[in-house]
Amino acid sequence: MVNLSKTLRNMAIMLAASAWMGGAASAQDTMLTLTNSITEAEILLTEDGIMALDQVVMNTTNEFVDEMTAFGGPLARDVVALLGGGAGDTVVLTAVNDYSIEVPVQDFIDYDVVFAHSTNGDRLSTRDKGPIWVVYPMSDNPELRDPTYNARMIWQLVSVEIK
Repeated sequence: MVNLSKTLRNMAIMLAASAWMGGAASAQDTMLTLTNSITEAEILLTEDGIMALDQVVMNTTNEFVDEMTAFGGPLARDVVALLGGGAGDTVVLTAVNDYSIEVPVQDFIDYDVVFAHSTNGDRLSTRDKGPIWVVYPMSDNPELRDPTYNARMIWQLVSVEIK
């Protein structure tokens, strides 16, 4: 269940940050584009907008790292909640190279999936799976150690569309 007051607070923070910085984010400043195909809402999140969201650190391993790694960033469910009501049951995650995958919204409810912008405290560069890497908590949930979930751990994320 989405915490509406927390979502509204996060939206207010992003609007205030946008106003303080002189208006809406330009396409050039956008780190992540959020689109709701149902309501036709679109949000352009800058790095500051992403950092204004509640941040978590999740320690986990996966087949793409050699050891237990601390992934930092907002929870996927909090990012998707910014799109408000009328939400669908599927999100399409798209990377900078146009790779995309459909993911059930239920994943973000059932698991603490992180839109990671850092590993072990270091910001992710585009060369190292950044600016955002979708990471599942595999160490805490053995059922996630499956090719289905590995395919959903998209890196170089630039777009989230809910439908």
